[in-house]
Amino acid sequence: MKTLVFLLSGGIAGTMAMTLFLLLPRWLGWAHVDVIRAGGSLLVGPGNRSAYPVGMGLHILMGIGFAFVYYGFLSLSSLPFNALTGLLLGSIHGVIAMLIVSILIMEHHPNSKYHNRGPATGLAHLGAHMVYGTIVGSVASLLR
Repeated sequence: MKTLVFLLSGGIAGTMAMTLFLLLPRWLGWAHVDVIRAGGSLLVGPGNRSAYPVGMGLHILMGIGFAFVYYGFLSLSSLPFNALTGLLLGSIHGVIAMLIVSILIMEHHPNSKYHNRGPATGLAHLGAHMVYGTIVGSVASLLR
């Protein structure tokens, strides 16, 4: 039960930080990173007003779920689950997400406004996943 609570808490905290990290470039005017709405519009259709809430719901659920995936991966090894191993998993996860989002989703999205986002979208994903992994690992380290 303790593991469930800590992983759930870590997943929620990591997802909150990750979301902030993904929204920050747009808020600061650095780049138009809008992957949450883009993901939601893949499910409900381009131009649908519910794309953002659907995308955010999916993002939160995946954030919580991946805390358990990280724990599962590290349970197969002798490595501890802490901030450093969380950062490592977040970095690997971030590279994979960066490639998937940049190549598969953005370039082939039904809404052409998502086609050319530039390197900021990929870098925001990489950084957001690194932050996520670090926070999930930090919270999970309290399990000891």
